[in-house]
Amino acid sequence: MHDQPQTPCPGPCNNAWRRSEALRETDGTEHHLTPSWGQPVQCGDCVERGLHQLEELPELLDAVLVEALEGTPAKNVGTIGRVTVATWPGQASRLLVDRIVGEMAELQADILIQRRIWQPDRLPAPSTAPREADHIRRIANSLFTHWDWAMQNHPAASESHTAGNANPGGQAASWHRSAQLFTRRDNPRIQMTAPCPRCFLKTLSHSNGETFIACRNPECELLLSRAEYDQHAKEIAEAVTLGQAA
Repeated sequence: MHDQPQTPCPGPCNNAWRRSEALRETDGTEHHLTPSWGQPVQCGDCVERGLHQLEELPELLDAVLVEALEGTPAKNVGTIGRVTVATWPGQASRLLVDRIVGEMAELQADILIQRRIWQPDRLPAPSTAPREADHIRRIANSLFTHWDWAMQNHPAASESHTAGNANPGGQAASWHRSAQLFTRRDNPRIQMTAPCPRCFLKTLSHSNGETFIACRNPECELLLSRAEYDQHAKEIAEAVTLGQAA
């Protein structure tokens, strides 16, 4: 019995490897990078990243909803002679929440139908949760519960994490990024001293409250636990000490 061949993860963890492979095929430029392998389709880091983003989404969207209640100021558009565009109260936040929650609900239905938990001709009635935040949390919790399955078995799980694709991990990243930017929570980050062990750039950082260290290089996006980072930093320090003693 032969083992199944390993498949490179389609997530952002392999951006640098895919670019290097393209250069090797076009002009013969060799490289030393190795891909992150799927387990069996997407790697553990990408699965963990998606779980973390789903976990944060309800709170982020709840913050977006606050602006829907307080109202959205009119926007000025144009570069010469600014023109005020009328907006109804909370328009920007309302449109963002409706889009993200609608896409989350679509993915939830897609997964649960494929897993034969829901029937396509007998879908549950729309949520009657008294608060919209509760409705959002229920969808996010459902996705969280079935995430491991979705990242390996969804029909789009092998698609790259790029705009327009249906990869669950790519969708979660897009929702999370949009909500973070809207609520201005995409900062601050604490820079780590040791370079990334994969791309070798000094792009490792974390935000307060995060349980992992992330590489901010968009062509790498490696995730490390605190213990893995500490071991990596220790090995670098030991190598430096040995080099000085030589």
